[in-house]
Amino acid sequence: MELALTVGTHTLRLSALDPEWCKALQHALNASFTVHSKFLPWAKPYTTEDEARSFLARAVDEFKSETGERRLFIVDDTAHAIIGCIGLKPRHRNRYVVGYWVNTEYSGKGYMRTALEALIKSMPGFTFYLTIASANVASQRLAEAAGFGLIRRCYQRPCLQPHEAQDTYLYRLK
Repeated sequence: MELALTVGTHTLRLSALDPEWCKALQHALNASFTVHSKFLPWAKPYTTEDEARSFLARAVDEFKSETGERRLFIVDDTAHAIIGCIGLKPRHRNRYVVGYWVNTEYSGKGYMRTALEALIKSMPGFTFYLTIASANVASQRLAEAAGFGLIRRCYQRPCLQPHEAQDTYLYRLK
């Protein structure tokens, strides 16, 4: 699956990637660690080029699997940059749990919203859910702007830090 996207004057694409993009992924993850570490358990202080290559190879394998997460990357081919990623975890009966992250160098510019809306539009007949930490206000605003509505609040779910908990919000596409 590949979608062409236009945000302002930027032409981007949303697609699965191959391991050749490992340096761009490494840069995006390392540049965004400070923000990602607050909400994403897999974020680490430094990702090596080999780790990024391995991650992309796994993403390719999972994409082909019936039960694997489909990771689609927002890519600027001109700048050879990864702007973000949208993951789709398949569930029963045409349902997906959505997850996303944005390279903080590109956050707040409408790239993720445009990509998320285009992806959802390209998959009619599917139901989409996502979970967001209560402290992640930017992600909540993005979800609501893209057409998701809050359906449940899960109180005091364990957070990333030991002995810390926060609420988690469950959203569904309206």
